[in-house]
Formats: sequence, structure tokens, C-alpha cells
Amino acid sequence: MKFEAVKISKVIEQNYSYLMPDFYEMQMEYMNSMNNIYKDLDTALIAMFLTNKLYQSENKENYKASHSKFKINEISKSISIPRETVRRKKIKLIKNKFILFNKKKKSYSLNTSLIDKKILEPQIKISSKMLSNFFSFFINKDIFSNELDHVAFKKNVEKNFILYLPILLNFQISYFSGWRKFMDMECIYIAALCALNTSSQLKRKFNNSNEIFDSSEIFEQIFKLSNKFGLNSTSIAEITKIPRTTVLRKLAILEKLNILKKDKFKRYETQSFVDSAYSRKTLYPYALNTIRLLGILISKCLETYSSKELKIT
Repeated sequence: MKFEAVKISKVIEQNYSYLMPDFYEMQMEYMNSMNNIYKDLDTALIAMFLTNKLYQSENKENYKASHSKFKINEISKSISIPRETVRRKKIKLIKNKFILFNKKKKSYSLNTSLIDKKILEPQIKISSKMLSNFFSFFINKDIFSNELDHVAFKKNVEKNFILYLPILLNFQISYFSGWRKFMDMECIYIAALCALNTSSQLKRKFNNSNEIFDSSEIFEQIFKLSNKFGLNSTSIAEITKIPRTTVLRKLAILEKLNILKKDKFKRYETQSFVDSAYSRKTLYPYALNTIRLLGILISKCLETYSSKELKIT
């Protein structure tokens, strides 16, 4: 059955302060996993795109990867990575045997043995946890008219993950390629870590009073945070495994973009996206787009899972 992504997005937007720490935790774990596998995040994003493209034409029951042409211009345009970078990362993926090149047919295929062992297992754990937490919240808030068993859903995702993989890849590709238009993947990684830290601190701070803020109110609350809530460059480097000198350069970029702010102790936290004309016009729409993409992700996962008559109230 159909689930309206717009309605689900509205629920997420209204409960932003409660739900988004789960989302940022998923993104941090996902990027950490991809970075460990591919050794850099641009390569990871290209691999996501290729994996999604090749899996789209597969039989989902046996999911043997089919052959496909590797069009550099198409990939560059789709994920906002320069053409020359795509070319270099393609060579790296072939060298490391994540992508297999058939010289005779001049075509490419996924090395499914590596995909299964190194990529699918962490994605199953990371994605099913966040989706289960979101659905548990929806159940507790009576957002669905009939009860959805989030434990059964989590088990279904883990057992039949190949059915959900294209949905999750579409989400990740759209999310990263959107933010990639004006900052690189390492900046996105660092920004997500700081967003996780800031949003988690706010959630804990207001947990006892049961206060929940929507996507605009949350940024007003950021100004009320104590300085102790920020992360310093050393902590960021240790968590992301990005060299500290690189972290410092990326932090400077994120400050300039008004995505992060630094306190007097050189600790970083998320900046308000509504306190300036630039932020409201440029950054806040990207935050809203993330909510829109999450609505699409969850609605499609529900459609894939559900054999019951579940309705959104």
C-alpha cells in the first residue's frame, strides 16, 4: 500500500529535536563504515552510486550483479563530484577489486563477494537500528492507526535487506550529493558529527521536561547551550580518523559557511540555520530537504515491509 511521504516528513519536522539524533547517529556510523572500507569518502559515494545503479537491474531474489557501462559524466553530474575525481576513484575501485572490469565487453560489474561481506553487514545493522527507532516513536505517538511491530520490522529488514538496499542507497546518494554541492565529503562527515553532538545534548537537556522542538525551534535552542557541549578539533580527529591538520582546515570552511560555530575554548557545535539571511536562504532549505528525504525513505520502507492495512492518522 501507499504511505504519504509528505505526512511522514511533517511528523519528523514537528519532532525534530527528538528524532534527529538517531538520524545523525546513523549517518556517522554509516560514513565511518564506508570510510573504513573505501579509505576515503568520495570513493565511498561513487561506490554507492555504482552499487545502486548495478543493483537496479538485478533479480532481487538472487541479486547477481549485472554489467553496466561506467559513464563518468553521468556520475559526476549525479553526485556533484568533479569528473577528474570520478575518473581517479574509478581506477581505485577497480584496483581494489570492488568493481570488476571486463576488458572484452568493456563493461563493469560489482564484486559481490566483497559487497556482501564488507558492505552489506554493517549497513544492515546501522540502517535497521535507525528505522526501528523511528517506527517505535511513531507507534508510541499513535501516528499509525494500527499497531506496527517495530521489532518484527527490524527483523524483516535484517532478513530481507536486499529489498531495502536500493531505497537506502537512493536516500544516501540524494543526501550526500545535495550537501556535496557546496562542501566536500570530509566537511559533511565533520558537520554530521557536530550535529549529532549538539542534537544529542539538546535531547538530553530537555528530556526530563518532555519538550520537543520542530526544525526551526531547535536552532533557537542551540543558542542556549552551554559552551561545554562543543567538540574540539582533537576529539573530532580521533572520532573521524581524519588527520587533525585536515580537520582544522575543514572546520575553517564549515565556520565560513555558517554551519559550525566555535566558542572561546575552540570547541565546535552546530550553528543556527535561521539567524541570518544567508542561513535561512541557503542552509535551512537543505535541512528541510533532509527531512523530505527521510519521509521518502520511511514511506518506501513501509511500503516494502507492510502487508497490513496501516494508515497514518
